[in-house]
Amino acid sequence: MTGFATDFVPDRAARRAELRSYGRLVRLVGRRVAQPPAGALPVVLVPGFISGDVSLGYLARAARRAGLRTFPSQIGANLGCTEDMVQRLLRRIEHLAAAEGRPVALAGHSRGGMIVNLAARRRPELVAGVVTLSAPATGTLAVAPHVRAQLELLFRLNRRGFGSVIAEECVSGACADDVVAAFGQPFPAALPYTAIYSKSDAIIDWRTCLDPAAELIEVGSSHTGMATDQRVQRIVLDRLRRLA
Repeated sequence: MTGFATDFVPDRAARRAELRSYGRLVRLVGRRVAQPPAGALPVVLVPGFISGDVSLGYLARAARRAGLRTFPSQIGANLGCTEDMVQRLLRRIEHLAAAEGRPVALAGHSRGGMIVNLAARRRPELVAGVVTLSAPATGTLAVAPHVRAQLELLFRLNRRGFGSVIAEECVSGACADDVVAAFGQPFPAALPYTAIYSKSDAIIDWRTCLDPAAELIEVGSSHTGMATDQRVQRIVLDRLRRLA
């Protein structure tokens, strides 16, 4: 968050696993599952960087089959300023908590996990619990070289007037400093919090996911595959059911 770490280069096996995970994205396409009746636990699913809500469609269908009410985050592609993404999510959960008559659970993948973490810290009374998947939460941004290149392209677009995409200060400036300061504060003790990570992650350094405030669960998934891995799905659903 305060700058790029330069010591994260995924090994060949992790890169191959990441590529294989793209084949499972076909699971994002499937028959619609009806929303369970009002009164069931509402869950907001928050996508990763440049992913959009559709990237969590497989998990959403599974959660609905398990009796959980799922809702998209409506934060778009999650490529804007961190503060803007957090504010969008807060407005979403404020509306849903009021409409559902109870706090909502938050599940976020990658940068989406970072966003739900920050939102839960600000408005814990609106949140039933948090589950993150391969989400950086230690104040260090250590990404693979190709991800760094993508970010630097977006920085250039922002400087050329595309204000809806992330600015460099969100990674290495005042905005980033605010994020680091927020993560430096204690996570709300009463909120259940599970962080799922993988040492096979070829997108971010898995060590940045090891939030000491969370129940840490290691899995064998790739970073991208977290959204479609059935083993990960079972863990997420188990933790969400406990919040119901």
